[in-house]
Amino acid sequence: MKVTINDIAKMAGVSISTVSRVINNSKPVKEEVRMRVMEAIKRTNYRSGSIIDDSARTESQLIGVIAPQFSHTVLNDMVAGIGSVARLYGYELLIGLTDGTVESELDHLKRFGNIQSQGIIFVGSILEHRHIETIEATEIPCVVIGQVSNTPSIPSVHVDNVTASYEAVTHLIQKGHSRIAMIRGTGDSGIGSDRFKGYRQAMSDAGLPVREDWVAESELSVDDGMNAMQRLAETGDMPSAVFCSTDWMALGAINYLLDHGMRIPEDVAVFGFDGSYLSSVIRPKLSTVEYSASEIGMTATRNLIKMIRGASDIPQHSNVTHYLAIRESTN
Repeated sequence: MKVTINDIAKMAGVSISTVSRVINNSKPVKEEVRMRVMEAIKRTNYRSGSIIDDSARTESQLIGVIAPQFSHTVLNDMVAGIGSVARLYGYELLIGLTDGTVESELDHLKRFGNIQSQGIIFVGSILEHRHIETIEATEIPCVVIGQVSNTPSIPSVHVDNVTASYEAVTHLIQKGHSRIAMIRGTGDSGIGSDRFKGYRQAMSDAGLPVREDWVAESELSVDDGMNAMQRLAETGDMPSAVFCSTDWMALGAINYLLDHGMRIPEDVAVFGFDGSYLSSVIRPKLSTVEYSASEIGMTATRNLIKMIRGASDIPQHSNVTHYLAIRESTN
């Protein structure tokens, strides 16, 4: 059954025009009202349908979305946000799932260029020179999600990963921790590098050392997080707190610690990042950096459609709001 803007308005207890303002970011809306609307959009799970004002429907055009395989709710919510705005303006999504390698990402960029999609939203591991060359060669508008783009022709939308990570680690320091490890993303991914940068800066500003053996690289899965936590434990010098680049890594770390008879947070505190649904339902509940992945997707799509229509006032960098959700894993 198609979900309409009217349905969202009723669920959130607001007017249709207010829903439109939130989706289009056209006029200021009180934060509490905006969050109600965003929650209604999320609860309707409109990925199985669409939120479309019939009067805004036009001939279908394509927006390409390039992203790694969907394995967690953050990417799902981002694509949900992309879809809500795209369909509102009559655009359909063509999703290209990559295996996370640069070669796979470049292949999809070229494919979307060949089929003449109207625009591309790129959710990649890192925006390097080869990506930029390929994007500019297609001459198709492109917005990058999740990392900072310093290329003027390619704007980006993201959470401030450096600042948010700095604040999370600073919270652990203020709780009395000085022996803080990190489980970070592998390689030189934009997100992984920025979150590590925030961790490193917070430790430096507090006069605390960053021990090389207390920085464990991990892929995104829970199992990988468990393996990374095991490597930290095998140093023979257990940290008192662990900051993790994602909630999934943090869940893996928690599983390892509980399996080995350690208490959280009494023996080891754990802090995550992304505000995933599971962070609030596991035991102990996970402290995490929360932000709206749906809002990232919506903002990126609004900016992309403006580019498609020839606007020149697109911000180079768009940050969405984040905050620390402090829960049982660090209290």
